[in-house]
This record gives sequence, structure tokens and C-alpha cells, in this order.
Amino acid sequence: MSYIEINHASKVFRQVDGKEFTAFQDVSLNIAKGEFICLLGASGCGKSTLLNAMAGFSLATSGSIKIDGQEVTAPSSKYVTIFQNYGLLPWRSVQKNVELGLEQKKLSKAQRAAIADKYIEMVGLSAFKRERPRRLSGGMQQRVSIARALAVDPQIVFMDEPFGALDAITRMKLQDDVLQLTRSEKKTVVFVTHDIAEAVYLADRIVVLSPNPGRIKCVIDVPLKGYRDRTSGDFLHVQNKIFEIFNMKHDDNIEYVI
Repeated sequence: MSYIEINHASKVFRQVDGKEFTAFQDVSLNIAKGEFICLLGASGCGKSTLLNAMAGFSLATSGSIKIDGQEVTAPSSKYVTIFQNYGLLPWRSVQKNVELGLEQKKLSKAQRAAIADKYIEMVGLSAFKRERPRRLSGGMQQRVSIARALAVDPQIVFMDEPFGALDAITRMKLQDDVLQLTRSEKKTVVFVTHDIAEAVYLADRIVVLSPNPGRIKCVIDVPLKGYRDRTSGDFLHVQNKIFEIFNMKHDDNIEYVI
């Protein structure tokens, strides 16, 4: 059963000169509960705009987007978004940043602290929970933002190129962390990236978008289960097939099994 349903959705912006710009057009996609979906494409293909429409920040101008049967009309506390910019409050400690979303709930100070401690430990930052963000590396700050997102127990985690500004080694480590955390917490994840290897490593399915305007070129079932070795023949086979798909001329919006 579909958890997120996108039916013939389009997003049109009116520019300052009065002309219209179509970010994505006629997108249809069904996402099951617990799936890890990567939206993959070059810059300008509308993948971030599509994610923002699902998250309720910038609604589709035609078609429909539903989550759990309800039309998306605004952001909801049932799902969270993690951006490339960590969005941490510089005057708050790691502990207090993670507690931020919990402050809207009817929880005692002790309950908030206990939940924050759990997720700070999960991302390996217990020794830094009293530090301010400026004392942390970029990778550590992104771990704080992940802990803050998971602490409020969202049904869906939207992630918009969250590791784009990080070095390759830190990026790979955080990919492992995100997989472990979201699988253990049984979260539905929609993850935007332009990195093919990242999409193959993370996703159950990869949605490849083509630009001008953004359309679904194809949806790829990733046949790799469990731990994924980035150097294995199977991994490289999937990665190479996606390179080939990017070079195909047609945009068929088809399910593609490698």
C-alpha cells in the first residue's frame, strides 16, 4: 500500500519578469511505508523542489501529493526535513539543540533530556553533548541535526543533499549512520542527491529525474540487500547501469529493474 502518493504533480513558479518556470512536471510516484527512496538527478532537475512539495514547504501547483491518504497542505510535525545547512542554534549546546523539537511536546524536562541522550548516544556524540556547535566539525554538526530530527519520532525523514558540503570520508561514514539509524527506527526516507554512488549505497529504489522541466526518467529497483560493498562487482554493475540510463534519450517514467 502506498504511503506517499504523488499523482501528476507539477510545480510552476512565476518569475519577476512575469514569465513562468516549471520546476517539475507531471510527476507520479508511489512510496511505501519504510522505504528508502533517493531522488537522483543533475542540478536543476527539480528534485529539491519535489522534496519541498512533499514536505509541505512549497506546494505543487497542479496534481496532488498525499501522505497516509491526506493531502499535503503544509509542513507537519509527523515528518522532518534535514538540509545541507545544519540549522543548529549556535547559542545552544548539542543537548539543547536535540531537545528543541521536543519542547513542543508535553514532556517533562527529565523526559526531554532522556530522549535527547538516547539519540545523541546513537550518533556517537555523548562526549560532546555540552559543547556548542562552533566547537564541532561539519560531520559532527550534521549528526546533531540527524539526532534532533529522529528525537521527535517522525514518520518520514526528508533529506535534501545533507552531506553535499562534507569531505568524502565523512560523507561515507554518515551514509552508514543514516542507514543504521533509519532502519533501526523503521523510518520512511526520501533523500535528494546528485551522487550516483550515494544513491546506490542508500536506496531501496532510485528515482532518476531529467531536467527542463523535471520529469521522472525511470524508477530503479536496487537489487542489493543488507550491507553494500562499494567495491563489489554487483555494486559497480548497478552504478554503471545508472550511468547508462542517464545517457538514454527517452524519458519514459518506467519501473526499471537492474
